[in-house]
Amino acid sequence: MRTIPESGGEFNRALAPHRDSLYETTMHGQTNTFLVADIGGTNARFALFDASGEALALAAQVTLPTRGQEGFASLAGQAVEALDARGAASAVLAAAGPVVRGRFCRAPNIPYLLDLDALPEGLLPARALMVNDFAAQAHGCRILGEERSLGVLPGRMDPGLTQAVLGPGTGLGKAALVPDGRGGYVVCASEGGHALFPCDADEEWRFRAFVLERLGEPHLRREAVVSGPGLALLHQFLTGEALPVHEAAARMTPESPVTRWFARFLGRACRDYVLETAARGGLFVSGGVAARNPLLLEHPAFREEFLASPTMAELLAGVAVRLVTDQAVGLWGAAALARGLAAA
Repeated sequence: MRTIPESGGEFNRALAPHRDSLYETTMHGQTNTFLVADIGGTNARFALFDASGEALALAAQVTLPTRGQEGFASLAGQAVEALDARGAASAVLAAAGPVVRGRFCRAPNIPYLLDLDALPEGLLPARALMVNDFAAQAHGCRILGEERSLGVLPGRMDPGLTQAVLGPGTGLGKAALVPDGRGGYVVCASEGGHALFPCDADEEWRFRAFVLERLGEPHLRREAVVSGPGLALLHQFLTGEALPVHEAAARMTPESPVTRWFARFLGRACRDYVLETAARGGLFVSGGVAARNPLLLEHPAFREEFLASPTMAELLAGVAVRLVTDQAVGLWGAAALARGLAAA
């Protein structure tokens, strides 16, 4: 079985000789279908893409709960059966966590291991690869990001410069699209969602203490705040109500303190990642929490916090921010990688 390493420089160099095939439609001597997945902490979206026409086409899609499964083999088996995908030319599965050698992921928000080599033989195509979910999201943003997103803050959206992708969901995903100097780009996945979240002023420090007590953790991670579970904790802290994420989100209004606080936290996470990556080419905000609650980015607190910098306000003011509205963009990114893998 031939494998290609995980994204980052090594993965992109492996695909470099076949970069053009990401956008071609003819697969010589093989089926033109590709199985892809975006496996998050709550839901796993699987899809079958077809490349027999002039462009990639989404042929079928199924969403399965990530939790409550017997394991990875059960999840993958259900998806293959539902999509009738056993004849696919290749498969690229994007997982919400750090991926090792393009084969294995111990995802922090998934209660079982994701291991391609432990799957029953023949369940997936011989050419199968695992990538970080936000690596796939970044590839998808390069292909469809501007088409399937809405402008939030004005500025420069330039694929010739470094671009950042950040998204709150069950966790907090991040990736960067970095020009390779030859007209292409390298995707750099990140686990920055597990870095420490910076608090400001006494009220935020009280929230920090509240979250640490609830989670039983010694440090406040960024994804414990800027995520769906973080939104539920924030609602509980400010209102005293312990609600599931979807109910807490449904209570938000443009005037509510929960909206203002979370918009500020999201703006801070976005600002810091843009500065950390020098993403002068723009920022894509994706993830289910943002896509389902656009008022978070429309709130003045998001803009105020994003631009708040005593030294880099001018740089930040020149960075465009766009909200990705199509949660299937990561699947399209994985499909482009699957087509390149089949051609390699």
